[in-house]
Amino acid sequence: MRSARLNPTSNRGFTLIELVVTLIVLSIVSVGITGFISSSTQIFIDASERERLLREGSFAVERINREISAALPNSLRLAGNAGVHCLEFVPIRWSSFYLTLPVIPTNEREIDIIVMQDIDGDVFTPAAGSDYALVYPVDSDNIYSNTSNQRRVIAACSDDGDGDCATKDDADGVIQLTLDGAFSEGSPARRVYIANSATSYCVRNNAIYRHESTISETQTTFVSGGVLMAENLANKLSADPDSSESNSTNPFRIVDASLRRNAYTQTQLIFTREGENIIFTQEIHVPNVP
Repeated sequence: MRSARLNPTSNRGFTLIELVVTLIVLSIVSVGITGFISSSTQIFIDASERERLLREGSFAVERINREISAALPNSLRLAGNAGVHCLEFVPIRWSSFYLTLPVIPTNEREIDIIVMQDIDGDVFTPAAGSDYALVYPVDSDNIYSNTSNQRRVIAACSDDGDGDCATKDDADGVIQLTLDGAFSEGSPARRVYIANSATSYCVRNNAIYRHESTISETQTTFVSGGVLMAENLANKLSADPDSSESNSTNPFRIVDASLRRNAYTQTQLIFTREGENIIFTQEIHVPNVP
């Protein structure tokens, strides 16, 4: 009986050299793939961080822009130190035109104004005892000073119907506001503004916060509290917020009013995150006139 002859190459395995070469090739390929994946991941992370930073910065800048644009004329003021800078202004609750105005030295206390209602017919009724009527505020003292004769407390609101401003039954579209005193002078545009609070945006601790407060003669520099609007600010604050030191990047600057225009503010907010820097520079005008 013939015995089967085995083919010596039929069950031959990999040699050690082949295994080493294979491992080297796989290592090189894996290093390349890992580097590509790592690079792609880092690009995605950087793009995401940049987009997040842009989104946060855009939200804060747009909010500031909209609120200042609807602020009382000449109500912008700035205070702070090397740790915090605060930009303050007075939002308008409502505005209208007056027909009659008590002016010092008269003892009259009543002002006739056009009824205050929006396009949908909803009537605005001022809050007696807490809302102010402001006429011709040509500087911040007219707004914030406790002795200002251009800011008067509204004591009552009435109309020719049932006497209640909120019932929309006035026949001639003119309502009456009773005030706590007369004004120093009238407005060339016969404008009257209603307001009752102040808003501040404060930059501190590499973040920006929004604060609401009463209208006060002394401006508050808020060192805590408020609503966080954005983080990761890199502005370098000077000891005097009105200065223009070369080594500082103050976030706010107020340009005083002139005969041709109201005061306006320039904002420069520098956001940084993971080595990404985005600078928002904006000039914000107050379109309302005294």
